[in-house]
Amino acid sequence: MPVVGKAAAKQAAQPADAGLKRKAEGEAADGEEPPAKEAKVEEEAETELDDKPDRRAALKEAVGFRVEDTTLNAVPTLGDTVLATLTDGGMQYLIAGARASVGMKAGRYAFELKVIEALQTSDLAWPRGTPKPRQLVRLGFSTSGSSLLLGESEEHVFFDSDGAFTAGKQRTFPSAKFGKDEVITVLLNLSTGTPNANTLSIFKDGVRISKPQALPEQLKGKPLFPHVSYRNVTVQVNFGPSAMQALPFKCRLVGAAASADTVTASKPQGKAGKCEVVLPVGYPDEGTFEWLDDFLAKNPQYVELSDRKVIEWAIASGMWKPRGHGKGCLDKPDFNFGLPGMDDFSIRKVLSAVTAAVPRNYVVMEVKANLVEEDRKRTLARFSSAFFTKTAYVVMGEPTAEYKDAQLAMLLKDKQEKADLLFRAHQVDKARKKEIAKRQKVIEEQRKKIEDAAKKKAEGASKESEDSTKMQVDSETKKEEGASEVTKAEGEVKEESKDEKKEDVKDEPADADATMETKEEEDEPAEPPKVELTDEEKKTWFRTKQQSDLKSTVFDQCFASFTLPQQSEGFDSIKYLWQDEAAAKEYLHSKVLAKKKVTRLELLQPSEWFNEKLNAWKKLWAEWQKKQADFKASPEQTAKAAARQQKSEDGEDKGENEEEEGETEVRDIFSVENVCDIGDGSPLFKDFLFEDWALAQLRYELFLLAHAFRRDVNDEDRPGVPEEHLAFYYQKYYKKQLSLKLFGVESNAELAKLVKDTVAWSDDSLLTATLSLSADDDVSHFIKLTEEARRERQRRLDAGDESARLKLTQAVLNPPPAAPSVGGKPGQVRQQSSKGGGGWYSKGGGKSWGKGGGDAPLPSSLLPCSRAGARRLMVRTRRPCWHGRRMDAGMAVARRLALSQRGHRR
Repeated sequence: MPVVGKAAAKQAAQPADAGLKRKAEGEAADGEEPPAKEAKVEEEAETELDDKPDRRAALKEAVGFRVEDTTLNAVPTLGDTVLATLTDGGMQYLIAGARASVGMKAGRYAFELKVIEALQTSDLAWPRGTPKPRQLVRLGFSTSGSSLLLGESEEHVFFDSDGAFTAGKQRTFPSAKFGKDEVITVLLNLSTGTPNANTLSIFKDGVRISKPQALPEQLKGKPLFPHVSYRNVTVQVNFGPSAMQALPFKCRLVGAAASADTVTASKPQGKAGKCEVVLPVGYPDEGTFEWLDDFLAKNPQYVELSDRKVIEWAIASGMWKPRGHGKGCLDKPDFNFGLPGMDDFSIRKVLSAVTAAVPRNYVVMEVKANLVEEDRKRTLARFSSAFFTKTAYVVMGEPTAEYKDAQLAMLLKDKQEKADLLFRAHQVDKARKKEIAKRQKVIEEQRKKIEDAAKKKAEGASKESEDSTKMQVDSETKKEEGASEVTKAEGEVKEESKDEKKEDVKDEPADADATMETKEEEDEPAEPPKVELTDEEKKTWFRTKQQSDLKSTVFDQCFASFTLPQQSEGFDSIKYLWQDEAAAKEYLHSKVLAKKKVTRLELLQPSEWFNEKLNAWKKLWAEWQKKQADFKASPEQTAKAAARQQKSEDGEDKGENEEEEGETEVRDIFSVENVCDIGDGSPLFKDFLFEDWALAQLRYELFLLAHAFRRDVNDEDRPGVPEEHLAFYYQKYYKKQLSLKLFGVESNAELAKLVKDTVAWSDDSLLTATLSLSADDDVSHFIKLTEEARRERQRRLDAGDESARLKLTQAVLNPPPAAPSVGGKPGQVRQQSSKGGGGWYSKGGGKSWGKGGGDAPLPSSLLPCSRAGARRLMVRTRRPCWHGRRMDAGMAVARRLALSQRGHRR
């Protein structure tokens, strides 16, 4: 009977609900106006025939939606006749999907759908200048186990509300759009021998709006299940047996199908009918995600709960991400969608609540959380329901042979792809160079032709001039010249023959070059070379990835807390897949220990004990320096210094070991009880220069650092400061930089040699105190060590050993202060905002800079002035001033400093 007439075409061309439709791209692509075209379409006869009576046993099971065949935001209600969706915390941007529990393997059957509610959403999820489909409906068929989002797999075939038909990821526009309150019927014809066998058709309110569309070859012969995907709408789904809208022919719905024509999807469950929650436990960057991908491929009934899957879901839903979305790590990738519900991780809270209430098999993929005991307990507490069993899969240590082979195959594939790229780049570069050489050759030939033509022209003009001159001389001369001309002509003929021979010789190399180029082209391989793995690469267990499992900062902060799961945490079972429990524990311990040796403790802070010791030392050090200055400034020492100066000018030499009259030198330095008075009122350090004071301070600082680090860290696996991190911990404890150049050395090893009587580097390159002295003992011992080293150094210098001379600079006693931990410059401090913003400013003045944000509490001296005060300051400084009650902290500081430089303090 007629189906598509003028009235039907007009109805299909009319716009439906604004939230469900956009302009039909198929009609626009034809370059014709859809209404005009549809007006000319003649009525076509319906090729589908009425169903014949079927006496076979009917399907007894009710057709509906099983939990494992729906996405986490799909909510089947009212006996699986209505599909709703979650819309909170970013869920409104994600497409929901639901696949029916019964599929078709033969016959001709249909199901119906009706949009009963359209929800409003934000336009921010899509970029400017592109369609913004706030609502979306897709309905069709798919194979069991394929993706729940229609359009994400080649195992899908469906129509959508935009009038498009998608089969095998190929999208066309043969249909009209549909919208709210319209009954949409999708008909699947698998009956062999019928005109429309292996096709899919769509009807709107009982009227065909598309010709039958052929199924892709990969779906023929496979059971196909009714499938619905939707976003921000509530739909009513009818599987029968009764239809909401009659078709132009008699046709049964899926719920009234013959049992022989249907397939019921299996319901996967764990032991004792329970669902399983799996926590993979593996060391970061050692194959955890690769193992998970293989596990999910073999067990599609499990749902991965991870941030990477949420991002994949969002992208499959058509959400747009700005540049830089690849940053972050696999465990916690950056969202960067520009949407509050997504970027503030509200979607995590929604998913946590939903997954705990919906019984299905889950894989909680969190690399860091699954390695930390407290995080594991928190995760297991979410799945405390009786229908969950909790299992830990430990994939740690040496992998299985199957996993190694898979890794080597992927490594070889990556290597081959790189080789292919290099080969193609080489081919392009070679073709480019060949083209350049060809052009240069043509240019050279043209230049040569031009030069030859100019030369011949010049020779002809010269001959004509000579002929006219010869005609004016006497006859005898003409005869003689005629004879000479004959001789000259013969010579020219000989020269021309020589030139021709030369040209022939020149042509031969060109032919030789062409032959060589042809030979090179024959020798050049047409296909990229096949690569092989080296012996070293074949020993690789885990290939290097572009993205790490964890961010380096997170890894460094939490790796010391990594442990293997225990049943006491709440697990029902723990399975060790690669190595047994003992080997896995030993492997984890060795990895953590190796990581500790190369990782800095960013959050380490000096203890009160350290601060007390350091303050006591600073006080004594200042007193000792003052004592030396007072001693040298005394009249007696001043007179002695003048006498020594005079004798030095007179050239007198008292001898190497001769002492000045009245001065005594202590032979046993360590027997001195008071370093400020060795018996005659003179201090032990009376001869100290700035180098000696610097080395005395360095001795104590490194000695105290070695003891304080061990006390503050309190970890047997970290007995000392690593050599490569000495500058970092020195700056963290002493709030100043350790500059090797100021000490005249190039490495930390050379620095330790300057004070080898106090500290040294162990075999493990750890800072170790060689001095058998407690940190609570008298610190004057370091002055004695310094005096002993000074005398030994002076003895060597007097003996002519210049290698004993120190290379310290005067600035060693005033090193630069510690640099800011995040941004900033040395000598700058952080102005922290009450709302997390703020900036940096220099104590000594200068312009403010940084990334401010929010208002920070300021002292009264920094509060902005009133309008009148601002005007007065503007007049006095002849520059505009700020006024008002709100001011950014960085601006306020910069203003105060600018005014203070001009002498205008408020």
